[in-house]
Amino acid sequence: MWQFFAMLALVLGGASYFFWDQNIQLQKNIAAQQIAIEEQKAAFETLQKESKKQQQAMAVLNSKSKSIQNEMNEYMDIFKRHKLPKLAAAKPGMIEKRANDATKAIFDTIEADSRDIDILDDGVQLTGGKLASPVEEATSGDNNSSKTSTGGDTAADSATGT
Repeated sequence: MWQFFAMLALVLGGASYFFWDQNIQLQKNIAAQQIAIEEQKAAFETLQKESKKQQQAMAVLNSKSKSIQNEMNEYMDIFKRHKLPKLAAAKPGMIEKRANDATKAIFDTIEADSRDIDILDDGVQLTGGKLASPVEEATSGDNNSSKTSTGGDTAADSATGT
């Protein structure tokens, strides 16, 4: 009979150890999940803040767009009210001077903007989908360079038939 109780004590001890080990594993899992939940809550809050910022930026852009649209409509209304072809035929010097001045102003603006953009990218060249340093640019082979090739046909060779 004592063997039965000894065996029962061993089985109960083994089961107790198994459940104790499982309990520790579950506590570790719960702690890890709580950390993951906190991280997800923080990420969700960040996403909500970013979404609100984007909504505000879109509202600002929409209002700017509406004001620009209204301004464009005003200008289009001016063109509709004035018969420009008829006015140009009647007073060609007046219309031509205004058109030339406006065109010159637009081209001057484009040139100034192009100059500013060109200054910003000095020293940086895009080659093969990646940025290249001036050294890489100087050493890379360019098919459009002014260097002559020794083995290819040229326009002069083709013209002479050789």
